[in-house]
Amino acid sequence: MTNKPSLSLFKSLAYSTGNLGSMLINQIIVMWVIFYYVPPPEEKHLIVYAPMLLLGYAMTFGRVVDAIADPLVGFWSDRVKTSLGRRIPFILYGTIPLVLLLILCWYPPIPHSSIINVYYIALILGLFFLYYTIVVAPYLALLPEIATTREERLNLVTYQAYFGVIGLFVAFLLSGYLVEHYGFKIMGIIVGIITLISFCLPVIFIKETEHTEAKEVSLSLSQSVFYTLKNKPFLYYVLCLGFFWLGFNIIMVALPYLVVVIMKASKDWAGYSAGILLIVAVAFFPVVNLTAKKFGKKIVFLLTILLLSLFLPLFLTVGRWPILTPFYQGLIVIGITGIPISGLLVLPYAILSEIIDYDEKNTGFRREAMYFGMEGLVTKGAIAASSLVSTQVLYHFGFSTE
Repeated sequence: MTNKPSLSLFKSLAYSTGNLGSMLINQIIVMWVIFYYVPPPEEKHLIVYAPMLLLGYAMTFGRVVDAIADPLVGFWSDRVKTSLGRRIPFILYGTIPLVLLLILCWYPPIPHSSIINVYYIALILGLFFLYYTIVVAPYLALLPEIATTREERLNLVTYQAYFGVIGLFVAFLLSGYLVEHYGFKIMGIIVGIITLISFCLPVIFIKETEHTEAKEVSLSLSQSVFYTLKNKPFLYYVLCLGFFWLGFNIIMVALPYLVVVIMKASKDWAGYSAGILLIVAVAFFPVVNLTAKKFGKKIVFLLTILLLSLFLPLFLTVGRWPILTPFYQGLIVIGITGIPISGLLVLPYAILSEIIDYDEKNTGFRREAMYFGMEGLVTKGAIAASSLVSTQVLYHFGFSTE
């Protein structure tokens, strides 16, 4: 890390657009695949394509592929040497297959509940998350390279967070509207086009730094994993982040059911209500940025984890308050959860960038992609667990008021 700023505002914004596509396409899968294949009984006009219990295994399979691919793609990207660099080729050649696989999610081969549909979506999700990793892990690995000062990195991850929230707004608000009025297939196509555009901008405008000796990573895969896990600051960081994604995605999977079944609202309110969470989160981005600069990223990061652990259990109370209707109870709980979410959308990659700098002092190599890959192994493992836990809970305890 240097003390001299090297990244213009334009390039910061061009790079950050990729986070829009990353957050958007992932959240669409989290929010809508289970709902599409197993709609609640209240949605009598929708087709049930798969048994809930088996669908949970298919979702988990996709996330396991995602998690395993992360360190492998990271290791691969760290060792690549091309005229375009170590990261850009992955984004360039992986985005179109990623978008096509998203669209295929909404085309099950059998028009009723069938084990064939379970195998189909398991295959599609496995390939989808493989290409998601091929695109996103190298994209994220660019961050510590193009932003070289602490302040620059904190500002860049804040821009990333804003674009990520735009992606989530599209997922929560636009997707619900599109599903309600045009159906899942049209929604998938439009989301795919937005994702394609968002990843084109970093490819066009971001140029990687020159190839140096530190980029000549000679470690084997096992050595690379060993030195990554030997880094204690990384272990503390990634465990905190893993638990965050576990809890957050359980809520996101359950959100359409909460809105339709408990809050008695239409499907598009699954998006509108989550939009409230994001508005609150965005409002607190400047607070997170300023407090992290004043008190340090570690303190603010731990505080957001603590607040989230206090707020998430409140979702279990919706519909049981002595005041207000279930609809407004749900909106309030969703809204206040946006406060800690703001810190968790801004800080992680800035923290990881400094952990990577620390690793270079110990190993002599720049291994950004391996660190982002190992982070993905843990956090996406947590997301896989959230898919399994969510479907098991819905299967055993029900997802209807009937």
